[in-house]
Amino acid sequence: RDSLGLPIDAAHAVVLAFRISSGPGGGEYLSPVNVTTNAQVRVINTFSSGVRSGVAQIVASTVVGSRTIASSPVRVVIHAGLPDQAHFTIAPERHNFPTLGVVGNRDLISVLIGDKYSNPVIENTAVYFRSYAGVIQARVFTNRDGEGSTALISGNPQPFGQYAAQPYGDAYHWALAQTVGENAASVKDSTLILWSGRSQVSNFSPTSFNVPNGGTQTVNFRVSDALGHPLARGTTISVHVTSAPFAAAVFFGVNGAITLEDVIFPGPGTTEFAFTVADDRPDTSFVSNANVSVSVTGPNGIAFSSVGGTIR
Repeated sequence: RDSLGLPIDAAHAVVLAFRISSGPGGGEYLSPVNVTTNAQVRVINTFSSGVRSGVAQIVASTVVGSRTIASSPVRVVIHAGLPDQAHFTIAPERHNFPTLGVVGNRDLISVLIGDKYSNPVIENTAVYFRSYAGVIQARVFTNRDGEGSTALISGNPQPFGQYAAQPYGDAYHWALAQTVGENAASVKDSTLILWSGRSQVSNFSPTSFNVPNGGTQTVNFRVSDALGHPLARGTTISVHVTSAPFAAAVFFGVNGAITLEDVIFPGPGTTEFAFTVADDRPDTSFVSNANVSVSVTGPNGIAFSSVGGTIR
């Protein structure tokens, strides 16, 4: 328009030069760079986004006589592309879900979704969830970071038999998430979850100890639920020894205790443990009775057991 705000006529058409004054640097570009105003005194230009999310500023300018006239920067937000299988992640808040036999507990299941250039997908991308056990909220929409979360709620069916994940067996099951990517391709993944039950201490081996004068003896034991599976993250296992009339020492973990991480498979350090009983008075050869107690506290409840023996 002219200085009075009236559209210029075709005889006074001008050439506008377009440029990107700032951008994310992902290969974005304008085409064409120079455009002449048309009969409607308008100019049409195409901005191509490139491969990186961010904000670009576009400026148009022209020279009239000796003056350069420029527009204010126009801000364009570049959103990401469609979901890509290589950039699809699903994970639970707890792989070990302490809820076997309990209704109404919740485990958060989250997804992180990127496009093929590693940028977050378009905001509000729909993701569908399903679970082989319990009940799961069916649908969420991703935020600007490509993230979304839903709740797995414990209940029927419990993860047994046909609802259990094979070959892992009872108490294990799959939670799945799915969306749609380029060319309507299915983009999906799953995560394995263990429903663990009440705490128990068992399988002391040997079932009693006999520590020689100045010597030691190791005792193995198991901490698990009734199916032999690990207990949930935050479970603390403590070992304490008492003896009379002479002192005995026990060595286990750090200061007699360990705390479990988020583990789902049984084995050494997850369900199989050992402590060592030592003669704390090697200067004497009297026989002393001793008792070692193992206590468990955590999300799966409390448990206690003990094993006795002699210190010489």
